[in-house]
Amino acid sequence: MTITALPERAAVVIVGGGMAGLSCAAALARQGVGDVVLLEARTLAHAGASSFGESRMYREMYSDPVLCRLAQEANRLWREEERHAGEALREPHGLLFYGESWEEETIEGSIPGAQRVMDDQGIPYEALNAEEIAARFPLRPQPNFTGLFEPTAGAVRSDKVVAHWIRTARAAGHQLVEHCPVASIDAQGGGVTLENGSHISADQVVVACGIWSQLLLTPLGLAPKLEVWPMLWAHYTVDPGLADRYPQWFCFQRERGDDGGLYYGFPVLSTTADGRPRIKAGIDWAPEALRVQDPNAMTREAPTRLLELLDTFLFEALEGVQERVETVISPYSMASDVNFVLDRLTPSLSLFAGGSGQAFKFAPLIGESLARLASGRAPAVDLTCWSHQRDAVRA
Repeated sequence: MTITALPERAAVVIVGGGMAGLSCAAALARQGVGDVVLLEARTLAHAGASSFGESRMYREMYSDPVLCRLAQEANRLWREEERHAGEALREPHGLLFYGESWEEETIEGSIPGAQRVMDDQGIPYEALNAEEIAARFPLRPQPNFTGLFEPTAGAVRSDKVVAHWIRTARAAGHQLVEHCPVASIDAQGGGVTLENGSHISADQVVVACGIWSQLLLTPLGLAPKLEVWPMLWAHYTVDPGLADRYPQWFCFQRERGDDGGLYYGFPVLSTTADGRPRIKAGIDWAPEALRVQDPNAMTREAPTRLLELLDTFLFEALEGVQERVETVISPYSMASDVNFVLDRLTPSLSLFAGGSGQAFKFAPLIGESLARLASGRAPAVDLTCWSHQRDAVRA
């Protein structure tokens, strides 16, 4: 759709065409709300934002009991999402937390904390030692490593999910407009002004444009306190003889020098263009020197030292890794407590931000909650942990 075809008014305007904006549009469609305009500055779920790629993790293995319960609710909604889609949107193959076991919480939790929460909430898991991990998977754990395997976890096929949301929204008559940057939001959220000078009035505005939310909300005095972290991930080809043995994993190690110690990876979910099996793996931290307030100041080039650290870990800690064939920097919007912001800022303006790289696993809950806010209702579950009024994000 071209910008010239845009209406002067809509019931709901959504700013941002990534995970949060598209899941909100799909949820509004299922609620029977058809007068929706979604505006994306570039293309839907584009490679320069946080929703790009083929896979994300889903799990209930959390050190925080609140997040664990919300993950269980999200998984219930994922099952509904799959019924709407008429196809599987997730691949259940389990998740291995392994590494050093110490009490300090990282941005992904900790092994002891996750074990306590799963015990308390009755979530099934297997406790493994280093020898058992090495015998079961093509991993090379250090002798002191321990592990927890959650068999009901797996991967969200984010590429399939995005396509499903787009189909759902368009079938409801929503206008999903690409290459349409928003210049500003009206005070109190009564509409938006585009960079070309056009204006769209709205009963409700939903801001869901990731790291760029800050640029739109700061002039209104409504921006939460967030940082932008450039996060590195890559694809590596692997030995075809081991392709069906790689787990989905997260490795916990203490920070040592400039090595943040936190790494993650997926099983083989796709191949290269010439048919070689590949895995996705990444670093789950960003050096403080690379963290910025202004999203336009974030580096887009993969730092050499981070590539060295990721390569070294993959080639030393996994068997059968051959070569890195694709490298990506994704922008993470991070609150100091590594939790999201999902809240109504004014009676007609709602926000999702601070996705921290973990938001996709909660996508159906995020989309439904934003849609409820845009319809004048409260979320169906208690989301006070994601309030914009909490100390961690109060500017």
